[in-house]
Amino acid sequence: MTHQLIRGKLRLASCAALSTVMLLAGCGMRPKPMPLADHIKRADADHATIEARYLPLDGDLTLGTAIARALKFNYDSQVAKLEINQQEKQLDLALMQMLPHLAADAGYTDRSNNNAAESIDEFSNQRSLDYSYSEMPSHGSGDISFSWNAMDAGISYFSARQQAFRALIAVERRRRAINDLVKAVTTNYWEAAAAQVMLPRLDPIIHDAETMLAASQDAGNAHLQSPLTLLDYQQNIIQILGEMRRIKDELVGAQIQLASLINVPQDEKLNLATHPQDVQPLGNLDIPTLERMGLVMRPELRMEVYQQKVDRQDVYKEILKMMPGIGAIGNGNFDSNALLYHHIWGQIGVRATVNLINMIQGPRAIAVAKGNVKLSEMRRLALSVAILAQINLSAQKYVTAVDFLKSSRQINDVSLQMEQLAVSASAAGAQSEANRVRHQMAALLGQLEYSRSLAHTHQALANLYASIGVDLVPANADIQDLRHLTAQVEHSIALWENGRLPDLTLPDNVRKPDAGTSTVPVAVPVPQAAPPSTPVAQTDAAQPAVTPG
Repeated sequence: MTHQLIRGKLRLASCAALSTVMLLAGCGMRPKPMPLADHIKRADADHATIEARYLPLDGDLTLGTAIARALKFNYDSQVAKLEINQQEKQLDLALMQMLPHLAADAGYTDRSNNNAAESIDEFSNQRSLDYSYSEMPSHGSGDISFSWNAMDAGISYFSARQQAFRALIAVERRRRAINDLVKAVTTNYWEAAAAQVMLPRLDPIIHDAETMLAASQDAGNAHLQSPLTLLDYQQNIIQILGEMRRIKDELVGAQIQLASLINVPQDEKLNLATHPQDVQPLGNLDIPTLERMGLVMRPELRMEVYQQKVDRQDVYKEILKMMPGIGAIGNGNFDSNALLYHHIWGQIGVRATVNLINMIQGPRAIAVAKGNVKLSEMRRLALSVAILAQINLSAQKYVTAVDFLKSSRQINDVSLQMEQLAVSASAAGAQSEANRVRHQMAALLGQLEYSRSLAHTHQALANLYASIGVDLVPANADIQDLRHLTAQVEHSIALWENGRLPDLTLPDNVRKPDAGTSTVPVAVPVPQAAPPSTPVAQTDAAQPAVTPG
């Protein structure tokens, strides 16, 4: 008896100590901000990781190479690809949730005394037995159980469908990330190309202009010329200097942005393979074709379509929750209790449960789920209107950019002729050195505006294709082989510059729906940037409409 009391006290002491430890651990769970030293250590480690992953350039940098490097090495592109992988893993996990539950359990029990009890007669209220027990103080037990519920399986099925649509949303999100990356690289590449040509000429002209401005100010202080003439000259020089410095800042910034996008060190010199030829205009843009393609191809609209399908699964899940849950159970048991006659036994059963609260709140939950489906549809329609406006605006900006490029080319030609005449006149002594510098500055500004207009035209073309959702490379393209990816990008760029678009003509075996007949859903995959294709400037009057499923 004394031994049992000692064992009981030891167990109580152990339980008290364990409870104290858990209580202290819970009190110590308050989050504390990271110290500055940890942030510095993290920043140094991140910076070292970024520098270690830089890949130097090999040869001249073409636009195709720049885009391919951005798709392969840019962190935003890698994040979008990892999101797809994560969603696919989540889909596998959701499919596993549809399987029956199979659990194993084992344990060991040790009491300080016997679990003895007496019995009382129901009718006489008298003791019918002496104190007795049917369980040993120490014994082990275990079981393996199997359970399956029809309602849970149905909910898991629709949850898996939701996850499948979320995986497709991740693909469309990566398409959008690729399109944004292509736009950014295209814009900064042509700005950097202009900087590569113009920056070596810009600094000497700025230095000469500052020298002439200082000389003019000295002349004004000495009262050598008319004050109004000097101030007018100084104002002209200051305005041109301010414009040159602003353009220089934009050009240098484009080089920094391009280096960041293609994952090269900021101090590495970029040698861009520029193309001297002008942009060939696409001609008369077929706006209806562009609008139709934008409504079919834009990743934002496809994301909303898939999101509506995700919301529709919630309607089915809420309907299932109102139904009885019918399940089957089965288990195998083991108990080492020496007083048992059967130490191993099996058990099966069927159970049905009804959640009465779900029966009450179910109609409201279904109404909310249907409201989300309707909201997704209205959101898609609102986005469609905005996308149509973007397409028309992008087309108008492209036409304006082409016209402005033509004007910039003419201004550049006139400025160069004036510069040549000013240099000749200054050499012959017929014109002052100040006028020569002023005309050289004006000519350089004309060249800068022409180079920037050329870059803006390329940017407007990239924005036009991005507004209709055409992919330079598909979202599932292999980006590991940089050489193959570069060739694919350059092939797509050639198609873009020729105004070629993917063909959205319906197959011959798909009949155009008549009035009063049901529409036939057509699955339009993300197109590869390769023929067959349709020119942007051509109009197909007989193109049938595509009704999304």
